[in-house]
Amino acid sequence: MGLQPQTQVLFELIAHRYETGSLIITSNHPFSEWGQIFEDNMMTIAAIDRLVHHATILECQGESYRRQSAMNRRQN
Repeated sequence: MGLQPQTQVLFELIAHRYETGSLIITSNHPFSEWGQIFEDNMMTIAAIDRLVHHATILECQGESYRRQSAMNRRQN
């Protein structure tokens, strides 16, 4: 099974920025679920490894503002 073009581009961006510049990534999935994003397990491991190597990780708990806003729009 081939890689989806979007995940390939994401991996290439992460690999390109690794050790050369800053990168901010937001996700509503913990790293343990990133196997659902990348089709290839080795690519998942490599992407996470590059992201966390020199990272400052901020984890936010609580309800998602975007999700709550979308739900409010649907109700109105």
